[in-house]
Amino acid sequence: MKKRNRVMTCLVAGVLVLAVSATAAFGSVNGYSRYKEAVKALALEEENFSAVGTMEMTMDGETVWTMGAEMALDGAENSSRIYMNQGDYEELEVDATVDGQNIWFYGDEDTYHTMPADPDEGPYNLLDYDPGDEYSNRLITFFEVACDTVVGELKNNFVQIGTENGVDLYQVDIAQAQVPSLVNAGLSLFAYGVTEDTSNTWYTSYEDLEATRFHYYETQTGETLPQEFKDAYSGGWTDEWYQENQALVDKFDAVCYGDEGSYWGEVYDQVLDENGGGVVYVYADGSYDYYPNQSAFIEAHPEQSMDNLEAYIGEDLSLENIHCTFGVDADGRLTQNHIAVTFLTTGPDGNLHEVVISGEVELFDYGTTTVTLPDVGDRTEVKMGEPTAESVEVEEW
Repeated sequence: MKKRNRVMTCLVAGVLVLAVSATAAFGSVNGYSRYKEAVKALALEEENFSAVGTMEMTMDGETVWTMGAEMALDGAENSSRIYMNQGDYEELEVDATVDGQNIWFYGDEDTYHTMPADPDEGPYNLLDYDPGDEYSNRLITFFEVACDTVVGELKNNFVQIGTENGVDLYQVDIAQAQVPSLVNAGLSLFAYGVTEDTSNTWYTSYEDLEATRFHYYETQTGETLPQEFKDAYSGGWTDEWYQENQALVDKFDAVCYGDEGSYWGEVYDQVLDENGGGVVYVYADGSYDYYPNQSAFIEAHPEQSMDNLEAYIGEDLSLENIHCTFGVDADGRLTQNHIAVTFLTTGPDGNLHEVVISGEVELFDYGTTTVTLPDVGDRTEVKMGEPTAESVEVEEW
């Protein structure tokens, strides 16, 4: 159904942990504590708030991608609107759960999907943190100790720049020479490991995987699949729908996933086998382009860079500087945060490149947020049912 960008999630988490650690290294005990506790409360405790944020990545001054998000959380009800721009490529995803219904749509579609929301007894915080989960508690303790360890003996460089409307504002600027050696050693190790992986690139990327699979079936059989079948097969179906369409589902599976382990995408695997690796990019009509490595693939398809951020890491990586500002209100809640992290990376050409990842967020309406249904415009509704065992099995392909 919906997919979370795990690369992006890990990136944001890493930048936040790094920023907290580095900021802590130059802050007073009070400043560090306020920031850390505010971030923890936001991620693990707050069940009602609204937020608006943006992120951007540049390389040598040129924008690689930008993205923005709006979200609202009120217990079991929540909504999010996430957009991303990469050159001429734009993407929008809207998702909400209100009154027991889940609704979502994408910017390039003329339909929106609805289905009953899964029964959920909480917790309802940002990271779905359960205080009774021992593994989660130990993981949080580990990250706290890791941040505190990086602090070392560095103190007293934290600057409070003012107070506005009851919110204390802070600022930290950290130069490369002040970055703890442990951080840069870890980044260098990370870059080397990524380089080892990307030098042996071997995968297939799809413009639209489902469209390619449907096109394969129609080409092989000479039949045109009904749009209603495509929508249900891709997004999940009810038992009643499956009973009515079982014959076509079985035929579709037989054509796309034949005997003896053969399947519809086998030709793309053969291309990779013949070339000893690389990247195959498959278009919706089944045609494809081959690229010998990930760098060549990203250069030709910058819209894919968000899913392949490792291509920008290079053979070595070091933290050049951090600029961070944030605000904490009288109740210890984070109200705003801006972070800009600058890295220097050594590319395959042997030259240094500057990569900057920056982001800012505003948080508001703590305790008073009400979630509303998104505006679907003139899109038409596609009702989805609970996925059956058969549909789950298909999705695993």
